[in-house]
Order: sequence, then C-alpha cells, then structure tokens
Amino acid sequence: MAEKLSERDILQDCLVLEKHLTETYNAAVNETAHNMLRSDLINILTEEHQLHSSVFGALDNRGWYLTRPVTKEALREVQSYFKGMQGRLQ
Repeated sequence: MAEKLSERDILQDCLVLEKHLTETYNAAVNETAHNMLRSDLINILTEEHQLHSSVFGALDNRGWYLTRPVTKEALREVQSYFKGMQGRLQ
C-alpha cells in the first residue's frame, strides 16, 4: 500500500520543483537569442517566481520552513556589498 503524502510533504515538493523551474527558465532566458521568445520566457519566469513565493509563504505561515532572523546591521552589510559590486560593474 502506498504511503499518503502529507500537506507538508506536498508543499515541500512543490517548493523544490519551483526552485528547479526558476533555475531552468533562467538558464533558457540567458541562452535564447530570439527576443520574442526571451520575452515570453521572462514572463513565465516571473510567474514561476510568484508561485515559488506563494508556496514558500504557505510553508512559512504553517511554521514548516524556518528562516533565520536577520539583524539590521547584517542587512546593511549585504546591501552595501551588492551596491559595491554594482558600482564596480558599471
């Protein structure tokens, strides 16, 4: 007899699937030379990110995906790092 998946198992599987889908669509966007196809893929990628966010939110709201709290100082450090990277790339 097959084991029944819990709601938590299903949501966790969905989250893993969404992570893989966004990675795959992102790679396709990066490798596509046709502008209309790239635009379509970017739209799909955006939708997948929205679905990922919804699934993550469902897990988080139920306490099934624990995240570490971040301090304001740590957030400022990360923001500063990426602003510095952005400045070097321009």
